[in-house]
Amino acid sequence: MADVRPFSGIRYDERRASFRRALCPPYDVIDAAQAARLRRDPLNAIHLELPEGTGENRYAAAAGTWERWARAQVLRRDAAPSFYVCEERFALNGKAMRRVGFMAALGVSDEAARAVVPHERTLPKPKADRLKLLAAVRANVSPIFAILPDPSGAARRALAKVMRSRPAAQGRAASGVRYRLWAVREPALEKAAARRKLLIADGHHRFEVGRAYYKLNPRPGADTILAYLCPEQDAGLAVLPTHRVVAFGAVDEKELAAECRLSRCRSRSEMLARLERSANLYAFGLWDARGYRLAEPRSAGGCRSGLCVEWIGRRLLRRLAPDQIRYFHDAARSEAEARKLGGAAVFVKPCSVAQIRKAVDRVGLLPPKSTYFYPKIATGLVFKSLETA
Repeated sequence: MADVRPFSGIRYDERRASFRRALCPPYDVIDAAQAARLRRDPLNAIHLELPEGTGENRYAAAAGTWERWARAQVLRRDAAPSFYVCEERFALNGKAMRRVGFMAALGVSDEAARAVVPHERTLPKPKADRLKLLAAVRANVSPIFAILPDPSGAARRALAKVMRSRPAAQGRAASGVRYRLWAVREPALEKAAARRKLLIADGHHRFEVGRAYYKLNPRPGADTILAYLCPEQDAGLAVLPTHRVVAFGAVDEKELAAECRLSRCRSRSEMLARLERSANLYAFGLWDARGYRLAEPRSAGGCRSGLCVEWIGRRLLRRLAPDQIRYFHDAARSEAEARKLGGAAVFVKPCSVAQIRKAVDRVGLLPPKSTYFYPKIATGLVFKSLETA
């Protein structure tokens, strides 16, 4: 059973920093230009999430910022343990969307971790970075994102009940996402989550680092990490494909032609539409110097997940190290980056949460960046101390 608890969150004083000023994306999707823009504001959460500097100085800078903001009461700790219900309104492909979930303290002990199912393999470099940051700040700056099965609708009913009251904070982030946040003690949420196995949607590195930190610091407070839980049946739960961009020559044309049925497409939109309609589970799209093509593998090639990211990783790009692949969830940007690089863009077939769960049951962990749950949970809505329960 999942160990899901309320906690005394640490939040921005809205009089000092609105959501527009304070919020930033999680560290792994902030590019250099965006980082430079966000760092112009001295109160933006990027100074904790992705501190500026080199080497060990970065982690000391984040710790100093955390302590300085606490002393100045830029950040305030809530008196009562709470769940933090979060509503996000956003646009996706021109459609207005709403996603509702809640922040909680999620147990990371060996026993509690058995109820949390990862779906992506992790890499040592980002884990080392996040562990150093955690040790310096001694707080969860950003949450992991987990999917909560809610077939009976109990969690969604509890969330709807909370949202009939006045929110504790609200506002629009610089990203355009509009947030409303409630701090509540709602036993029905704890009960609905405790009966289920959670699937990690995003934050695999942070989850493993949270477990590692607790083993090094086995004390109250460190035994849980900050998590955002969203009901699997929520109408606004959107999962996007994560496309791959590689250098010229990374895709072996002879092997590609031997293993896949290739058909030319006149445009990116035609290729993506045909890819989504294809009955071939391992189909993928490709743009390179030869133009747009739909590739449909003639066999599963030893893959059992039913997701094309496994075929792409095990067959198409198997010779590449993880740092030789660039990842983008936007198809147009993927192609633009491939053109700039003089390489190739590999377009991933969309999948559902149910397909991801089935794939994990069949094969265990999938390649890094197999999914992209949109939008990412912003950093700065609420923080969680690792010093006290």
